[in-house]
Amino acid sequence: MRRINTRILVAFVLLVSLAGLLSYLTIFSGTVGLSWSDLSFRSLPYASVQSQILWEIRIPRLVAAVLSGLSLAVAGLSLQTLFRNPLAGPFVLGISSGASFGVALSLLLGFSFGHFGVLSAAAVGAMAVTALVMLVAARFENSTVLLIVGLLVGYFIDALISLMIVGSDAESLRVYVSWGMGSFGRLTLDSVWVFALAVLVGLSLVLLSIRYLNAARLGDDFAKGLGVNVRRGRMMVLLGASLLAASSTAFCGPVAFVGIAVPHLAFMLFKTSNHRVLLPASALCGIVLCLASCQFSTVPLNAVLSLVGVPVVLWVIVRGGGVRR
Repeated sequence: MRRINTRILVAFVLLVSLAGLLSYLTIFSGTVGLSWSDLSFRSLPYASVQSQILWEIRIPRLVAAVLSGLSLAVAGLSLQTLFRNPLAGPFVLGISSGASFGVALSLLLGFSFGHFGVLSAAAVGAMAVTALVMLVAARFENSTVLLIVGLLVGYFIDALISLMIVGSDAESLRVYVSWGMGSFGRLTLDSVWVFALAVLVGLSLVLLSIRYLNAARLGDDFAKGLGVNVRRGRMMVLLGASLLAASSTAFCGPVAFVGIAVPHLAFMLFKTSNHRVLLPASALCGIVLCLASCQFSTVPLNAVLSLVGVPVVLWVIVRGGGVRR
């Protein structure tokens, strides 16, 4: 037990150190070199070009990478545990597609979703797909059916978005296409608090369901035997995962493979199925992966993430459909 705890502690220290190093590089490295002294210029108008770059570009990009990596990794782990399927995730189950549909309604057709705008639109779309997945999950015990339904929902939503594109004006189409490519550079300093608040609420819902997640790995009947409120646990996990996926999609666009691949990377590194360890481990792995992708600013975001995500998913399939026991 002591050896296991030591390994887990070392893994956490390594991940935190790597995240700190990548955060430093994300802020201070680039075409324009910055220094620590630029951090003191937090005022309007900005005291220098360097401080403007720091607070308008570098800091928001760092926050976007951290929050997106955390939210998608936690959402992916929660959904994989909930459905007991190692290939489940916000993207595969169609939740990210639902969020994309909500954003398309907002950007292409001009529907208003209240003060939070695009975030509310993404949340509505994600929740709608989540409800559909829940209906399918209640009807079919085979989790493979969920993956098929998720893919079909994704194709159907893509078709609907294509119809919206046909009747959209050039400016709305340009904004939506730019959003659809995925980027950590779209977040502004003024909207950071909205993104952070959405992630905090979604993360809180998942963290309050850790006991259910640990029991759900062995089935709902086992969880009921332990006195866990299965229905409430499932709802809290689904709501939390949907909000996490929706917030990331709204502010950063469709970010591929983080939700499905990162939980397996965390398991390979920590060798535990205890969600009290695996949840923060997945969050850290997601943060590190997204911060690492920021170092390749000239390469499309999803291209970098696919180079990591595709081999991990293939490895999961080759291993027989799952790595966590």
